[in-house]
Amino acid sequence: MGLRLLPKTLEPGVRRIYRGVLIFFLLIFLAMIWPVVSLFSRVEPLILGLPFFLFYLAILLGGSFLVLLWLFLWEGRTGSSADPAEDPS
Repeated sequence: MGLRLLPKTLEPGVRRIYRGVLIFFLLIFLAMIWPVVSLFSRVEPLILGLPFFLFYLAILLGGSFLVLLWLFLWEGRTGSSADPAEDPS
């Protein structure tokens, strides 16, 4: 029996969106750990007055915020949720 992150009752389109968000956050996680982050851990160049490493982290965090905001607004608009207990029908 494999690891199940999403319930089987989700429609394929909804499942694809949640799977995409999960993959995005996995990539964000991988971008913030040692082998990858060492490529960006330097001070120069300064971007918007921030050392390059802090700018890199700010971009990752800002991107994750925007994806979560989009997901929140999308769920509110469509009434979709990955949690079957929250299903209004």
